[in-house]
This record gives sequence, structure tokens and C-alpha cells, in this order.
Amino acid sequence: MKKLLPVLLFAILAACSEKSDTDKLDEGIEPANILEEMTFSIDTVLVDSGEELFDLKDLPTFGKRNYFSLSENEDSLYFFDRHRLILHEINLTSLKLTRNHPFEQEGPDGVGRFVYTFKRLPTNQFYVRDLFGTSWFFSKDGRKLAKLELNVAELIKGTSLDEYSIFFEQILDAKRKKLYSLPRSFKSKELYFAVMDSMGASGRFFTIPELEKTFNFLVQLKGSADGGGGKGEMIFLQQLNDLVLISSTVGNSIYVYDPDLDSLFFKEFPHELTPLGKDVELKEEVFSEKEFQAELDKLHTQIDYWDFYWDEKTQRYYRFASKGLPLANIDSSKEFEYFLFVYDENLTLKGEKKLEGLSELPLSGFYKDGKLWSFVNVEDELGFAVFTFDF
Repeated sequence: MKKLLPVLLFAILAACSEKSDTDKLDEGIEPANILEEMTFSIDTVLVDSGEELFDLKDLPTFGKRNYFSLSENEDSLYFFDRHRLILHEINLTSLKLTRNHPFEQEGPDGVGRFVYTFKRLPTNQFYVRDLFGTSWFFSKDGRKLAKLELNVAELIKGTSLDEYSIFFEQILDAKRKKLYSLPRSFKSKELYFAVMDSMGASGRFFTIPELEKTFNFLVQLKGSADGGGGKGEMIFLQQLNDLVLISSTVGNSIYVYDPDLDSLFFKEFPHELTPLGKDVELKEEVFSEKEFQAELDKLHTQIDYWDFYWDEKTQRYYRFASKGLPLANIDSSKEFEYFLFVYDENLTLKGEKKLEGLSELPLSGFYKDGKLWSFVNVEDELGFAVFTFDF
């Protein structure tokens, strides 16, 4: 096993109290903020890939979310290389690559050229979706088992959505044979939470009006020489601890869908260390790169709330936030403040903490044995920044 020297970062608080949080916990008294005396450390480890060279070009972007899957017992990690069409199987105990599973591009078992999502299911099958929304079930050895046929035209009836919108942030609930997604239209400013039964044969849309404010923070660059561009807020759809969470970078409020009750709930959190959401006014359209960067600077000094982690060992949810600091001058590098929040299994806020000495947030990864494993690229080798939080 290859292993880097541990990198230890500790956040030390100056605040004091009559009894420490540890003393309170020993007496069965939980402090109001369980993160108040928290310290953390980071140990960076590498995967021994043998003679294999991992293709990590997608790791900094959507690769972290779309191509990595944890096994049910948390012992193995599956990593799909969409460029070479290879499924890597990694043992997380030994931190070694144990097997490669090749897939075909064409033919009866072909995955095509543009695999966008490749996720392991509790059934030990894999859910595969291409860039155009077509989805299949595959076995680990590359056999195509079934195709998902969504009744898209019927699902979007009565809305101004186009057919492709039904696939936005789509996830699969294999246990209940349901699909969830977040159909939206930037043109009509419509946003829904879709629950599709029987693997997309039927379903219904829930309105999520509190997240429609994400449309207020979209800046578009028009008429530039390179064809323009845009910048907006991120929306996240996750299924954790059997609940479906809908969140966004625009604020701390979320929607929670309980599949067993078929009910959607809105929830806000009483955070005290950070703003509850963005409160800046932006121009919707700009016509020069200078204007575009000026609007982005406004956006980058606002709070960003990220998606959630679930830790089975502690039965808690975790969430990070970041807040950009104003630039000292136009050539200065962007600096951020980072925050951590923890919630119990009922999504009740139990603690919050500003993280000192952290240079980058772990925005994608998984919890294993009570520790957060975040994907990192260390000189083109796959590694993990393993966070240990002590509180």
C-alpha cells in the first residue's frame, strides 16, 4: 500500500466553559452545540493500482459524483472510467485495485460513447445513464440486463418543460422501483421534484417554490466573441438514510421527501454562524467579460451551502458551507471561510463550527467507519483525504 505522510490539521478553540463537552457527554448531557470543542485531522492515503494507470481527468468536476460507488458493506469502491470503459474495483481495507471489469461501447451489451452516470445498486447491478437520458441496468461483468423506458411525454404534460428536463439530477430508488429527478426550465423558470413510479412509467411532480429562487442568481454573458456563457446555482438531489433530500447552494433550506409516506416537507435550519442564504441582486444578462466577472465577484462573496453526507456509524448528517472573502485587488487569489454543520437522524441541527486551517472543502466522497473519505488526485494517482472529526 502506498501512503503519504499524514497531514494533520487541528482547529483549536479559545472559548471555555465550566465543564467540557466530554464531561457533559459523560454525564449524559448533550451540549447545545456539539461541535463547539471539535478538532479534526486529515490523513492522505493513496490507492495501490499496481500496473494500472487510473484516468482521473474527470475527478475534479462531475466525476466524483457520477462514477464512484460504495459497496453495501463499505469494503469496496467501484470507479468507472468513462473514457476507456473500464470498471475498477478497489478494496478499501487494503487500498488496492483488485480487479478491472471491461465494458463494450457497441453491440448488444454496449454502453455507448457518452456514459454520464454509472452507479452501483443494492442489487449488485449497476445503473447506467448516457448523456441523452437513456438508462440501462448492467451486471458487473458488462452484460446489459434491461433498459428503462420512461413515459416522458406523459410525465411532463401540463408544463412548459422540454422532454430532456426529466433527466436532470435523476437518481434511482431500486428498493421501491422509483426514479426521482428535478425537471426545470430556465426559460419559463419552472422547477419541480419528480417522483416516477414503476421505473418511469407514471408519476407526478411536486412544486418546490423555495428553491425557485435559484433562478435569481443566474448571470448570462451575451454576445461575446467565444459565444457567451453563464453561471448559476447548483441544486442537489440525494437519497440518504432512506430519505430524499433536495438542497442547493443558494441557502440552507431544503426539501425532504419521505418515500414511505409519499410526502414532501420543507425544512429550514437555525444556523447562527453563517447567513441563511444569498441576498445579493445580480444582473440577469451582461454583454462584456468585465461585467460578467463583476457579477461573479458579487456571487462569490455570498454563502454557498453544499450537499449532505450521511454517517451510518454516528447516525448523523453532515454538511459544509463556504463563503468567499472580498478580493484585496483584482490580481488577488480568492480566499474562503469554511463551515461544518451536523444534524441528527431527524435532521435537527446539533452543531456548527467554522473550520480554521482548511484550504479546500471535501465536496465529494463518503463516510466509512465514522470517518469522511474525500477523493483527491495526488500526482495523477487516486487518493483520499480521510477526515477524522473528534467532538
